[in-house]
Amino acid sequence: MRYKTGEMYDYLKGVQQMVPWAKVIWISYGIPRHSFLSWLVMLDRCPTRDRLNIWGLNVDPLCLLCNTHPESRNHLFFECGFSADAWRKIAHRCQLQPLTVWGDIILQLQRLLRDRERLTLLAFRATVYWIWTERNTRLHQQLFKTPETVFSTIDKQIRNRLQSFRHANPRASSAMTQLWFLHS
Repeated sequence: MRYKTGEMYDYLKGVQQMVPWAKVIWISYGIPRHSFLSWLVMLDRCPTRDRLNIWGLNVDPLCLLCNTHPESRNHLFFECGFSADAWRKIAHRCQLQPLTVWGDIILQLQRLLRDRERLTLLAFRATVYWIWTERNTRLHQQLFKTPETVFSTIDKQIRNRLQSFRHANPRASSAMTQLWFLHS
């Protein structure tokens, strides 16, 4: 008798209902570290300052990006002026209304049209990743970037990712690249 690890894993974890936002996070062409961090953010499991205070740690509650409001998941993504500025630029590139309320953004992403879905979800997860990275860089290294520099980093990574699957799927890569540059 042969055992398959995947079957044993499914047996142990049981049957789970798929959450409605799963396609926003888990897609095959995404960047794994972006998907993983976006999943943690979606579940509100990142150690934002509001959570650190709830856990009993005595930390300054102010957002590391704007230094004016208490840091929480909803503030950091994308109520904060810093992250909202970067998100507006990304949303413009993806032809989205630049919403700033977390729940509204997720609903908007769940309702994307097929032709823009891949690119927009790739850009959203990259934005979440690089906003969180900027927050941590400020905390641990005291290095500060502007929203324009963060946007530039995201832009470069999106272009590189689109080029990376040009050989596997040249048609999709070309279509997404054209969409990305349409509003640059």
